[in-house]
Amino acid sequence: MGSESDFRIVRPLVMTDAVLTSSTVPETTVAEWDGGSTYAAGDIRGVAGAHNSQDVYESLQGSNVNHPPASSPTWWKKLGTVYGTYSGGTTYGLGDIVTVIGADSHLLYESQVGSNTGNGLGDTTKWLVIGNTNRWMMFDKTVQTQTVAPRRIVQTITPGQLVNTVTLLNVSGASATVSQSISGYSKTKRLLRHDVINWYDWYYEDLTQVTDVTFEDVPPYKNGVLTITVDNNDADAAIGCLFIGKSRTIGTTLWDFDGGILSYSTSKETLGVIKMNKRANAKKLNFSVYIQPGYESEAYRLLTEVTDVEIVIIPTADYAMGLAYGFLGQWNVPVSNSGKAASIEFRALT
Repeated sequence: MGSESDFRIVRPLVMTDAVLTSSTVPETTVAEWDGGSTYAAGDIRGVAGAHNSQDVYESLQGSNVNHPPASSPTWWKKLGTVYGTYSGGTTYGLGDIVTVIGADSHLLYESQVGSNTGNGLGDTTKWLVIGNTNRWMMFDKTVQTQTVAPRRIVQTITPGQLVNTVTLLNVSGASATVSQSISGYSKTKRLLRHDVINWYDWYYEDLTQVTDVTFEDVPPYKNGVLTITVDNNDADAAIGCLFIGKSRTIGTTLWDFDGGILSYSTSKETLGVIKMNKRANAKKLNFSVYIQPGYESEAYRLLTEVTDVEIVIIPTADYAMGLAYGFLGQWNVPVSNSGKAASIEFRALT
């Protein structure tokens, strides 16, 4: 592990079925709840909803009988919402959603017509791919979309290779925890802050959500199992992107660096009234990085290797605004006895 101001790059590990070994976020339908049955603590049951959906609940107590899950919070805990698996013999209505799981593929399709029976998912006039299942949404490489679950998300990952960094982007939660099975490493980071500039704001401004966080000191054990948890008390927990990988240090981030936003919103004027059409935005970052003498060629090789490749950058552990996922823009590595710094541009993805 280097210093707090090291400029590091991480090429994320591709997430597969073998790597994601368990999750508290449900993905497929379960047995339906029955008011006449008695459930033990930990039993999982579902309640059917609209558009082929099912809300999944976990029993919190034993001797649990005739307590409707949706209205009995002391008896049942909601785990999430799932959708039924596609069947060619089932008739689907307009807007119905189906789950389709294959090898390293976890997708949801939405019916584009009513009375939809026997039409293959490849028929784009009848079906539209709307994205990953909720469990796998955090691995779709789109920061804006989130895996969402009540109160807590726990993902267990077996990388099968050396990793030393875990990055969470677009998070909603009170805290994030990363632990590892072999080393005993466990670290929790608070995701609510109160950064203010005067006493009035200290007393009257609300806590703010830290949306991006990285754990850059995970011991690199090949056979280690990582458990990543986001807690949010009684509110929904959410993760936009979860990346794991092995970081490489390029150099030392120099002050100052620039952080801004690329806005993809548009505006339209009608009869003198301007209305904003809000769309996603992305980080735009510029850094000056000091590279140790003699390391210039290796830094050049590393940056060339990840040019036009999606990566995570950690310019400094002190400023979350610099943490981003995206791609390198223009960059150069100087060879100079006068201590000139490398200039690096970075554009985040939405």
